[in-house]
Amino acid sequence: MRSSISIIILLLLLSAFVIFVEGAPVTYRVDKEWVQIWMNKDGSIDILYNITLTYTSGSPEGVITVGMPKKGFQIQYVRDIEGNNLEYQSISNGDFYGVEIKLRKPVNLNRQNIIIVYVVVPEMIYKDENNPGNVGLKIYPSTFDDAEGPINNIRVAIVLPEEVKEDEIKYLAGSTPKSIFRNDEGSLIIYWESDNWPAYREFLVGVSFPQKYVNIGPDIWYYITVGGAIAVFLATVMITAAVVIRRKAEYEKPKISIEALGPARGLTAVEAAVVLDLKPIRVLTMIIFGLLLKRVIMVVLTEPVIKLKRLDWENTEPPSLRYYEIDFLDALRPDGSLNEVLLAKTYLNLRDAVNIKLRGFSRVDTVNYYKSIVHRTWQQVTQAGIPELKCDALEENMEWLLADERFEEKIKVAFPPDIIIYPRPDWWWYWHGPRLPTQTGGGEVKPLPIPGQEFANSIVLALEKTANNIVKNTQEFANRLVPAQRASVSPKPLRYPSCVCACANCACACACVSCACACAHGGAR
Repeated sequence: MRSSISIIILLLLLSAFVIFVEGAPVTYRVDKEWVQIWMNKDGSIDILYNITLTYTSGSPEGVITVGMPKKGFQIQYVRDIEGNNLEYQSISNGDFYGVEIKLRKPVNLNRQNIIIVYVVVPEMIYKDENNPGNVGLKIYPSTFDDAEGPINNIRVAIVLPEEVKEDEIKYLAGSTPKSIFRNDEGSLIIYWESDNWPAYREFLVGVSFPQKYVNIGPDIWYYITVGGAIAVFLATVMITAAVVIRRKAEYEKPKISIEALGPARGLTAVEAAVVLDLKPIRVLTMIIFGLLLKRVIMVVLTEPVIKLKRLDWENTEPPSLRYYEIDFLDALRPDGSLNEVLLAKTYLNLRDAVNIKLRGFSRVDTVNYYKSIVHRTWQQVTQAGIPELKCDALEENMEWLLADERFEEKIKVAFPPDIIIYPRPDWWWYWHGPRLPTQTGGGEVKPLPIPGQEFANSIVLALEKTANNIVKNTQEFANRLVPAQRASVSPKPLRYPSCVCACANCACACACVSCACACAHGGAR
């Protein structure tokens, strides 16, 4: 009997222990919170978060909440540091607005999780009534009230509209920036930073500058009110046209890379080629070689212009295609020639996509990062001990090797004349590119041994033929790329709030509730 009672007590204690363990609270710390904010001329702002968060105990779900300043924000993308898209959803609860993000599994303790969140928030630039004639912004990044310990490092960089001068800027009292500098495009950047910042405390920053640099103004409604019906109509038409035209040309701003945010990882070889500033024709040639590697196309003619054939995948599952590969195939006419207008659009879309991916990262660090990848790839080829291993490394890394502007020179070094290469029948990029295979009477490919230098020269020749004959006239094609205008942004009605959300010469508060000047609180579970 006593034995049975002891067993029951032991089981109850074990159950209680299990419940206690399963109910252990989730704790986490915020290692860094880096934020960039671009002030757009239409009164909106772009916000890019780069947050590093580490779970320290419990059984975390891997859900991170990042607060947003107000409703109506538009999420552009949410990714991890490797460039993988993460699941997310917009959430709201009363006056709280935010983005709930799910990390990729598994979620482990004591491992850093880096997330990149990019959003656009409308109507965030307001009149500064303490500085007549000025507009500005007062904001703080998402706080993490239940985080363990302080945020190790917090940084905020605000990019002002173009042409704003340094002596025209005013700052929020008690929030002196650490530095002011200009990016490559000439825009001023105001930068704040602090270490060991309390995770629950608002890191409040603000900036004010003359209203003439943005498209909001206090006088428009006065003229509409006092004007006659005809004046109202004409003024409305003119204002609408001006807003649409200016947005078409200017909404693509801002552009900035803060050096401290490091390189943008996760780009493909073709995207990296854009960052490395390879010529557009060379980038398009890389897309062709990538499609050859995937056996999506084959080259049927190289002169006077290149002609391609799209292959049939009806009986097998087609390979996955990148967005720029899909655009490129759309430019392929039924006769195998390329529509040069759509080809130019392919490159422009690719370039725009890469620029978006670079937002929040250092362009210099990104260039150096991908140069190092290309360099290491060449080392794999050149250091391979035997020709077979050289060929394996070449085939596996062809796309990255092509991202080197000195490809033609380096491949001749990697394949010296004193080695013999046996081209393989399954080298689709080699036989089904601009180089014609040697065939037997039955039409089968019969690879012949070839000296290393001749092998390298044949690849260089294939690359040159492809690049030289993609378009009929290189100059005319280049003209299609300049100027590079993005598609217009859908117009939205401008508002002229009476409340103040930006001040510079004193500590102040918003004059009305609708003027949200601070991001909501975030968290993790």
